[in-house]
Amino acid sequence: MATSNYFNLYGSRPDQKIIEDLIVESIKIMGFSAYYLPNDNDTARDLLYGEDPVKKFKAAFPLEMYLSNATEYGGDKEMFTKFGLEIRNQVSVIVSKRTFSQRVPQNTFQRPREGDLIYIPVLNGTGELYEIKFTNQTKDFFQLGRKLPYFYELDLEKFKYSQEVISTGIPDIDGIVTDSGYTIHLNTGVGSGTYALQELVYQSPDNTFANANVIATVQSWIPSTRTLSVTNIMGVFLDGHVAIGNTTGASYVVASYDPLEVPAIKEPYDNSLTSAAASVFIDTTETNPLGGI
Repeated sequence: MATSNYFNLYGSRPDQKIIEDLIVESIKIMGFSAYYLPNDNDTARDLLYGEDPVKKFKAAFPLEMYLSNATEYGGDKEMFTKFGLEIRNQVSVIVSKRTFSQRVPQNTFQRPREGDLIYIPVLNGTGELYEIKFTNQTKDFFQLGRKLPYFYELDLEKFKYSQEVISTGIPDIDGIVTDSGYTIHLNTGVGSGTYALQELVYQSPDNTFANANVIATVQSWIPSTRTLSVTNIMGVFLDGHVAIGNTTGASYVVASYDPLEVPAIKEPYDNSLTSAAASVFIDTTETNPLGGI
């Protein structure tokens, strides 16, 4: 028996459009504003091992999303492994395909990709970054015969920052690097100019960027104390050498800094604290290099 032509609207474009309109409107009414941060450093992707040696997030696209489960985190949550305590809090959010297609350049990012980031301002009071672990494109199961999904459901896990480059131009997002990342504070002496936020600063034997032996990203510059805070450090800064801003040309002599005493703002520990605590029971003398014997 054939299906009814009067009641069965399977494949009807106008009805598909109505469903999509209702989904978009519902997310805008009951959802929240978030940002999608794509990794734009695909040239560094390791196709053999599937790794991204240096992830770079330099753009943030505003999107409306809906929290699938608002009662609690999912996933493994807090658990102890052989590596210590791990936080594996997971959340699931829904984003309309139409909204994603309109806000995100489709010539580069056709859909939310695993490994990209989502910034959710409403979670945890101050906003947090989450990594996309899986993009479900069949949650709506092709309602009314539509081949393209009406929405994506993203499985997210709390992002573990490990010196990735995050420079989107949005202070609340970029500030996560300073709050949670390895940051050193350089005490500088004589010099001139003003460093710009997120610019590269370097030291070089001939004061040229091409021959730089240390490069870092500026996170803050306090002129009154001449304190330069940098992250994403490649190399070792040397006292008595000039730190030059690659964009502004600002130049100051690095007077001193302690690479151990650099606690992150949101972390209750630093390398100096670890070193002091370990010295109580670890013997690193030449006669006992392995310690604890």
